[in-house]
Amino acid sequence: MTGSDDHYSRTVAAGKGTRFARCGFNDRFDPFWLSGIPRLRRLYENMFVEFLGESPCGMLLDIGCGSGIYFEALAPRAGSVHGVDSSPEMIAVARAFCRERRLDHFLAVAGSAERLPYPADTFDTVIAMDVLHHVPSADQVLDEVYRVLKPGGTFFVFEPNILNPLVWCAHAFPREERLALRRNRPDTLRALLENRFHTLRWQGICALITETTGLRRRLLDTYLALWRWTKCEGCYPRQVWLGVKAERN
Repeated sequence: MTGSDDHYSRTVAAGKGTRFARCGFNDRFDPFWLSGIPRLRRLYENMFVEFLGESPCGMLLDIGCGSGIYFEALAPRAGSVHGVDSSPEMIAVARAFCRERRLDHFLAVAGSAERLPYPADTFDTVIAMDVLHHVPSADQVLDEVYRVLKPGGTFFVFEPNILNPLVWCAHAFPREERLALRRNRPDTLRALLENRFHTLRWQGICALITETTGLRRRLLDTYLALWRWTKCEGCYPRQVWLGVKAERN
Protein backbone atom coordinates (compact mmCIF):
# COMPACT_ATOMS: atom_id res chain seq x y z
CA MET A 1 0.00 0.00 0.00
CA THR A 2 1.22 3.45 -0.82
CA GLY A 3 1.46 5.75 2.20
CA SER A 4 1.17 4.86 5.92
CA ASP A 5 4.46 2.95 5.64
CA ASP A 6 4.97 2.48 9.37
CA HIS A 7 1.44 1.15 9.82
CA TYR A 8 1.87 -1.53 7.17
CA SER A 9 5.35 -2.45 8.37
CA ARG A 10 3.89 -3.06 11.83
CA THR A 11 0.97 -4.99 10.34
CA VAL A 12 3.28 -7.42 8.53
CA ALA A 13 5.57 -7.78 11.54
CA ALA A 14 2.67 -8.48 13.93
CA GLY A 15 1.18 -11.17 11.69
CA LYS A 16 -2.16 -10.96 13.49
CA GLY A 17 -5.79 -10.83 12.42
CA THR A 18 -8.09 -7.83 12.29
CA ARG A 19 -9.10 -6.29 15.60
CA PHE A 20 -12.17 -4.06 15.54
CA ALA A 21 -11.69 -1.64 12.62
CA ARG A 22 -7.92 -2.09 12.35
CA CYS A 23 -6.91 -4.41 9.51
CA GLY A 24 -4.65 -7.29 10.46
CA PHE A 25 -2.27 -9.27 8.29
CA ASN A 26 -3.67 -12.79 8.46
CA ASP A 27 -7.21 -12.04 7.27
CA ARG A 28 -6.48 -9.06 5.02
CA PHE A 29 -2.95 -9.30 3.56
CA ASP A 30 -1.70 -12.90 3.75
CA PRO A 31 -1.56 -14.01 0.08
CA PHE A 32 -0.67 -17.61 0.91
CA TRP A 33 -4.04 -18.03 2.66
CA LEU A 34 -6.32 -15.48 1.02
CA SER A 35 -5.51 -16.50 -2.57
CA GLY A 36 -6.97 -19.93 -1.76
CA ILE A 37 -10.30 -18.63 -0.46
CA PRO A 38 -12.83 -19.50 -3.21
CA ARG A 39 -15.04 -16.46 -2.52
CA LEU A 40 -12.17 -14.01 -2.87
CA ARG A 41 -10.56 -15.85 -5.78
CA ARG A 42 -13.84 -15.69 -7.74
CA LEU A 43 -14.31 -12.01 -6.90
CA TYR A 44 -10.91 -11.02 -8.29
CA GLU A 45 -11.01 -13.37 -11.28
CA ASN A 46 -14.47 -12.24 -12.38
CA MET A 47 -13.66 -8.58 -11.84
CA PHE A 48 -10.38 -8.68 -13.77
CA VAL A 49 -11.90 -10.59 -16.68
CA GLU A 50 -14.94 -8.31 -16.85
CA PHE A 51 -13.04 -5.02 -16.64
CA LEU A 52 -9.63 -5.83 -18.11
CA GLY A 53 -10.89 -8.18 -20.81
CA GLU A 54 -10.29 -11.77 -21.85
CA SER A 55 -7.18 -11.01 -23.91
CA PRO A 56 -4.02 -10.20 -21.90
CA CYS A 57 -2.28 -6.87 -22.42
CA GLY A 58 1.48 -6.57 -22.92
CA MET A 59 2.58 -4.71 -19.77
CA LEU A 60 0.57 -4.00 -16.63
CA LEU A 61 1.50 -1.87 -13.62
CA ASP A 62 -0.04 -2.47 -10.19
CA ILE A 63 0.49 0.56 -7.93
CA GLY A 64 0.21 -0.13 -4.22
CA CYS A 65 0.34 -3.86 -4.91
CA GLY A 66 0.78 -4.74 -1.24
CA SER A 67 1.41 -8.42 -0.51
CA GLY A 68 -0.07 -9.72 -3.77
CA ILE A 69 -3.27 -11.36 -2.51
CA TYR A 70 -4.85 -11.19 -5.99
CA PHE A 71 -1.70 -11.88 -8.06
CA GLU A 72 -2.79 -15.35 -9.17
CA ALA A 73 -6.11 -13.96 -10.43
CA LEU A 74 -4.26 -11.13 -12.17
CA ALA A 75 -1.59 -13.37 -13.73
CA PRO A 76 -3.43 -14.19 -17.00
CA ARG A 77 -4.24 -10.54 -17.69
CA ALA A 78 -0.78 -9.43 -18.89
CA GLY A 79 2.44 -10.73 -20.38
CA SER A 80 4.45 -8.76 -17.81
CA VAL A 81 3.24 -7.40 -14.45
CA HIS A 82 5.14 -4.80 -12.41
CA GLY A 83 4.05 -4.18 -8.83
CA VAL A 84 5.12 -1.11 -6.84
CA ASP A 85 4.51 -0.55 -3.15
CA SER A 86 6.00 1.85 -0.63
CA SER A 87 6.24 -0.84 2.08
CA PRO A 88 9.40 -2.99 1.73
CA GLU A 89 7.83 -5.50 4.12
CA MET A 90 4.79 -5.93 1.88
CA ILE A 91 7.03 -6.27 -1.17
CA ALA A 92 9.05 -8.98 0.58
CA VAL A 93 5.85 -10.97 1.14
CA ALA A 94 4.77 -10.42 -2.48
CA ARG A 95 8.13 -11.62 -3.80
CA ALA A 96 8.02 -14.74 -1.62
CA PHE A 97 4.51 -15.47 -2.86
CA CYS A 98 5.55 -15.04 -6.51
CA ARG A 99 8.49 -17.39 -6.00
CA GLU A 100 6.34 -20.09 -4.41
CA ARG A 101 3.56 -19.83 -7.01
CA ARG A 102 6.04 -19.48 -9.90
CA LEU A 103 4.66 -16.17 -11.12
CA ASP A 104 7.79 -15.52 -13.14
CA HIS A 105 6.33 -12.64 -15.15
CA PHE A 106 5.76 -10.58 -11.98
CA LEU A 107 8.31 -8.05 -10.76
CA ALA A 108 7.54 -6.47 -7.37
CA VAL A 109 9.63 -3.48 -6.27
CA ALA A 110 9.59 -1.06 -3.35
CA GLY A 111 8.89 2.45 -4.55
CA SER A 112 6.59 5.44 -4.45
CA ALA A 113 3.46 5.90 -6.54
CA GLU A 114 4.24 9.64 -6.48
CA ARG A 115 7.54 8.96 -8.32
CA LEU A 116 7.11 5.83 -10.41
CA PRO A 117 10.45 4.40 -11.62
CA TYR A 118 9.34 3.99 -15.25
CA PRO A 119 9.61 6.02 -18.46
CA ALA A 120 6.58 7.74 -19.98
CA ASP A 121 4.17 5.69 -22.12
CA THR A 122 5.38 2.33 -20.76
CA PHE A 123 2.26 0.42 -19.72
CA ASP A 124 -0.86 -0.76 -21.51
CA THR A 125 -2.81 -0.98 -18.23
CA VAL A 126 -2.42 0.43 -14.72
CA ILE A 127 -4.44 -0.83 -11.75
CA ALA A 128 -4.86 0.66 -8.28
CA MET A 129 -6.47 -1.65 -5.73
CA ASP A 130 -7.45 0.08 -2.46
CA VAL A 131 -4.70 2.67 -2.94
CA LEU A 132 -6.06 6.13 -3.73
CA HIS A 133 -7.63 6.68 -0.32
CA HIS A 134 -4.23 6.14 1.31
CA VAL A 135 -1.94 8.47 -0.63
CA PRO A 136 -1.41 12.03 0.71
CA SER A 137 -1.49 13.54 -2.80
CA ALA A 138 -3.89 11.74 -5.12
CA ASP A 139 -3.25 14.36 -7.79
CA GLN A 140 0.46 13.58 -7.84
CA VAL A 141 -0.21 9.84 -8.09
CA LEU A 142 -2.70 10.32 -10.91
CA ASP A 143 -0.24 12.53 -12.77
CA GLU A 144 2.26 9.67 -12.58
CA VAL A 145 -0.30 7.12 -13.74
CA TYR A 146 -1.12 9.36 -16.69
CA ARG A 147 2.57 9.73 -17.51
CA VAL A 148 3.44 6.02 -17.56
CA LEU A 149 0.29 4.91 -19.43
CA LYS A 150 0.49 4.55 -23.18
CA PRO A 151 -1.94 6.66 -25.24
CA GLY A 152 -5.26 4.85 -25.13
CA GLY A 153 -4.13 2.79 -22.11
CA THR A 154 -6.65 1.81 -19.46
CA PHE A 155 -6.68 2.64 -15.75
CA PHE A 156 -8.58 0.36 -13.35
CA VAL A 157 -9.46 1.54 -9.84
CA PHE A 158 -10.94 -0.54 -7.00
CA GLU A 159 -11.93 1.42 -3.87
CA PRO A 160 -14.23 1.31 -0.84
CA ASN A 161 -17.49 3.24 -1.08
CA ILE A 162 -18.06 5.32 2.03
CA LEU A 163 -21.75 5.77 1.23
CA ASN A 164 -22.12 2.27 2.65
CA PRO A 165 -22.64 2.55 6.46
CA LEU A 166 -20.35 -0.32 7.45
CA VAL A 167 -17.59 0.87 5.14
CA TRP A 168 -17.93 4.41 6.50
CA CYS A 169 -17.46 3.13 10.06
CA ALA A 170 -14.48 0.97 9.05
CA HIS A 171 -12.74 4.04 7.60
CA ALA A 172 -13.76 6.65 10.16
CA PHE A 173 -11.73 5.29 13.08
CA PRO A 174 -8.31 4.05 11.81
CA ARG A 175 -6.11 7.06 11.08
CA GLU A 176 -4.60 5.46 7.99
CA GLU A 177 -8.07 5.04 6.42
CA ARG A 178 -9.67 8.44 7.04
CA LEU A 179 -8.81 10.02 3.69
CA ALA A 180 -11.51 7.77 2.26
CA LEU A 181 -14.13 9.90 3.99
CA ARG A 182 -13.12 12.82 1.74
CA ARG A 183 -12.34 10.97 -1.48
CA ASN A 184 -14.50 7.90 -1.71
CA ARG A 185 -17.99 9.07 -2.45
CA PRO A 186 -18.57 7.72 -5.98
CA ASP A 187 -19.18 11.19 -7.45
CA THR A 188 -16.10 12.64 -5.70
CA LEU A 189 -13.87 9.80 -6.85
CA ARG A 190 -15.11 10.06 -10.42
CA ALA A 191 -14.54 13.80 -10.50
CA LEU A 192 -10.96 13.29 -9.29
CA LEU A 193 -10.24 10.67 -11.94
CA GLU A 194 -11.96 12.52 -14.77
CA ASN A 195 -9.50 15.41 -14.46
CA ARG A 196 -7.09 13.17 -16.40
CA PHE A 197 -8.98 10.17 -17.77
CA HIS A 198 -12.17 9.47 -19.70
CA THR A 199 -14.58 7.27 -17.78
CA LEU A 200 -15.48 4.02 -19.52
CA ARG A 201 -17.43 2.45 -16.70
CA TRP A 202 -18.34 2.67 -13.01
CA GLN A 203 -19.92 -0.14 -11.03
CA GLY A 204 -20.81 -0.85 -7.42
CA ILE A 205 -19.50 -4.15 -6.05
CA CYS A 206 -21.39 -5.87 -3.23
CA ALA A 207 -18.41 -7.51 -1.53
CA LEU A 208 -16.11 -7.19 1.47
CA ILE A 209 -12.47 -8.24 1.29
CA THR A 210 -11.57 -9.16 4.87
CA GLU A 211 -11.93 -12.90 5.40
CA THR A 212 -13.42 -14.28 8.60
CA THR A 213 -15.29 -17.31 9.90
CA GLY A 214 -18.08 -18.32 12.27
CA LEU A 215 -20.72 -15.89 13.48
CA ARG A 216 -18.89 -12.87 12.10
CA ARG A 217 -18.84 -14.42 8.61
CA ARG A 218 -22.56 -15.17 8.80
CA LEU A 219 -23.32 -11.62 9.90
CA LEU A 220 -21.25 -10.14 7.07
CA ASP A 221 -22.87 -12.46 4.52
CA THR A 222 -26.31 -11.41 5.76
CA TYR A 223 -25.30 -7.76 5.53
CA LEU A 224 -24.19 -8.21 1.92
CA ALA A 225 -27.33 -10.15 1.05
CA LEU A 226 -29.49 -7.30 2.34
CA TRP A 227 -27.61 -4.78 0.19
CA ARG A 228 -27.95 -7.00 -2.88
CA TRP A 229 -31.69 -7.16 -2.18
CA THR A 230 -31.94 -3.35 -2.18
CA LYS A 231 -30.23 -3.17 -5.62
CA CYS A 232 -28.88 0.20 -4.48
CA GLU A 233 -25.61 -0.10 -6.38
CA GLY A 234 -24.51 3.42 -5.46
CA CYS A 235 -24.25 2.34 -1.81
CA TYR A 236 -22.64 -1.08 -2.29
CA PRO A 237 -19.52 -1.54 -0.10
CA ARG A 238 -17.07 -1.42 -3.00
CA GLN A 239 -16.78 0.44 -6.28
CA VAL A 240 -14.89 -0.16 -9.51
CA TRP A 241 -13.98 2.50 -12.04
CA LEU A 242 -12.41 1.97 -15.45
CA GLY A 243 -11.01 4.79 -17.57
CA VAL A 244 -8.80 5.48 -20.55
CA LYS A 245 -5.90 7.91 -20.91
CA ALA A 246 -7.22 11.10 -22.42
CA GLU A 247 -5.18 13.62 -24.33
CA ARG A 248 -4.81 16.83 -22.35
CA ASN A 249 -5.75 20.13 -23.96
